[in-house]
Amino acid sequence: MACAVCAVLLAAPVQGQTAADIGQPTLNYYGLPGLVDMPTAQVMPDAELAVTAAFFDGSFRGTLAFQATPRLTLTFRYAGIEDFGVEDVRLDRSFDIHWQVLRESDWLPAVAVGIRDIAGTGIFSSEYIVATRHFGAEDRLAVTAGLGFGRLGERSGVSNPFGLDTRPGPAPGQGGTFNFDQFFRGDAAVFGGIDYAATDRLRLQVEYSSDLYSEEASQGLIEIASPWNFGLTYDLGSVGRLGAHYLYGTTFGLSLSFSNNPGRGAPDRTSYAVPRPLAQRPVGEARRDMDWLTVPSTPNDLRDAVEGRFAEDGGLELVTLQIDPDRVAVRVRNLRYGQEAQALGRVLRILTQTMPASIELFDVIFTVNGADASRARVSRSELEAVPVLSPVALPSLGPVRVLPPDRAQDPQTMRIRGREWTRLSYGIAPYAETFLFDPEAPIRGAIGAEARARLEFGRGFVAEGVARLPVLSNLSGSRVVDGVQKGGPFPVRSELALYNRDSTARIERLTFAHYGHLGGNLYSRLSAGYLERMFAGISGELLWQPVDSRLGLGLEVNRVWRRDFDGGFGLQDYSVTTGHVSAYFPVWGDFTGQVDLGRYLAGDWGATFRLDREFDNGWRVGAFATLTDVSFEEFGEGSFDKGIELVVPMSWFTGNASRTDRGATLRPVQRDGGARLSVDGRLHELVTDYHRSNLEDTEGLIWR
Repeated sequence: MACAVCAVLLAAPVQGQTAADIGQPTLNYYGLPGLVDMPTAQVMPDAELAVTAAFFDGSFRGTLAFQATPRLTLTFRYAGIEDFGVEDVRLDRSFDIHWQVLRESDWLPAVAVGIRDIAGTGIFSSEYIVATRHFGAEDRLAVTAGLGFGRLGERSGVSNPFGLDTRPGPAPGQGGTFNFDQFFRGDAAVFGGIDYAATDRLRLQVEYSSDLYSEEASQGLIEIASPWNFGLTYDLGSVGRLGAHYLYGTTFGLSLSFSNNPGRGAPDRTSYAVPRPLAQRPVGEARRDMDWLTVPSTPNDLRDAVEGRFAEDGGLELVTLQIDPDRVAVRVRNLRYGQEAQALGRVLRILTQTMPASIELFDVIFTVNGADASRARVSRSELEAVPVLSPVALPSLGPVRVLPPDRAQDPQTMRIRGREWTRLSYGIAPYAETFLFDPEAPIRGAIGAEARARLEFGRGFVAEGVARLPVLSNLSGSRVVDGVQKGGPFPVRSELALYNRDSTARIERLTFAHYGHLGGNLYSRLSAGYLERMFAGISGELLWQPVDSRLGLGLEVNRVWRRDFDGGFGLQDYSVTTGHVSAYFPVWGDFTGQVDLGRYLAGDWGATFRLDREFDNGWRVGAFATLTDVSFEEFGEGSFDKGIELVVPMSWFTGNASRTDRGATLRPVQRDGGARLSVDGRLHELVTDYHRSNLEDTEGLIWR
């Protein structure tokens, strides 16, 4: 899964640099805005995602950087140092934060504050305050000067300007905890440099480094003969940026970076056939003609007309059609459109083209896994008054009201099912899975064949099965971490390697579920079977989620048994009851938060905190951390569960309309504390797609 991060950024085009982009920063060997090894005060464009790989003198650094806000840059780094200490290769994971305190103005430089290795083993622990100022035509020359601490305070260090002269040395331990007792302490040292845009693509850099690489040099891993580093960076267009450098008077290095920006451009990059326009009804008495009610074939005729238009569209399926003399309610499956407002606009067009003139009120209910998500109600007269001559953006949802999907509001005169009341899908396709950060092999993975079958029937019933057959894999060599022998929690996740070792063909998931709307703002899910790779049992969920609010509350309870290692039908002795109370809430702008309180798979109690940035085009970038009553020592390496998640809509790359997305989780290390059941079909993401806030986010697409 984690390989999707790089695939996402490699697949998307990188914009070539122009004169207007010359002021944008290059990324240094730490994957942050910088020169060669030193930082600058610049930031990337808001929402930029970048992956950097840097190599020099037996060291490798791979960094994922995200411009979380216009001034805040966050990174996750995975580094390897050959022959460090007693290890053949010392592998290290760390997080950085870079905050631009002041933006550059006509008279003042940009100023930034940064902390490297904010929650790691401390190998790269350092802090800095740095300023950058541009000069010359088109801002081609940038001058940087800064003050560093920790690793960046080693060369010709001076007394700490804040009076914090004592700095404890790195204490690697298990890693994963904040090193508050080190921040901005100890000696300080000056660093700086110059960046010059020689052409629109070629950048030249020279810097004075304050990092002596003391630990590496003491072990003979690198020789530091000079504080000066020299380099050039060339923009390769869609391929990325390539940097070549001469470092510390003794060695050469290379860097390569790729970037993409999910916040850039239109919410939808796909192309569609132009739909038929809104149809206008005749005026006067013709609008009140209800002779169609006396024709026995009318229900079937109307259904056929709607389904015919849906078939032309290719992305919609009719579930039910219910009609009164002056109103209609259609239940619809959206099979294609990632932007739900666009699907709603298509349905409304089709209703104007197919419904009798006397019908004034349209209700569109989208079903998800057979359950109603929301009711979009539109007055036909108001719809006809909308000046839609072309698929242009509207200032609001206009005549659309979003209501709870209460079935008591359905018409009763005529009721008929669509021909696709039951939906069966199945297929066989290749699959790939990737696991990172195993101490003995940083990248492990498998490819093989996956068979899927899914049956959706009745009101909210879903049966689904997934089986996998690995063809090529190195997962069986993964290290097994025995939580019981360590004195820690029961090994609910740390023995994943045993599942990879002992299974060939396996049942990945085999479930029977029911999804429902219980009335008002309350939704439900009940799932049973082989819920995930390692656990089987029963999972129940309730969600209170108003259709016009981003605030929601959820309750989930699970009773599960650990599955046999071979991936078959057998179960082991270990069982546990888990569950969480969850709160979903807006934070600011396109940031949303989630807090889960409850019991985890190892029987530990605690909380998970999530913060996501969600983009209108379907991208989502987020981070999470889980703290439970499992102590850092019992948890082991990493101290507590945490990670970064990335969700990407596939239509972004293919150009074809699709509701399919791909997710990747970068988890520095996963142990047993804070492990949560991975059950499919949790309610919040399913139902909120069709609620008012999400429809408003993409309202400009309703008539596209």
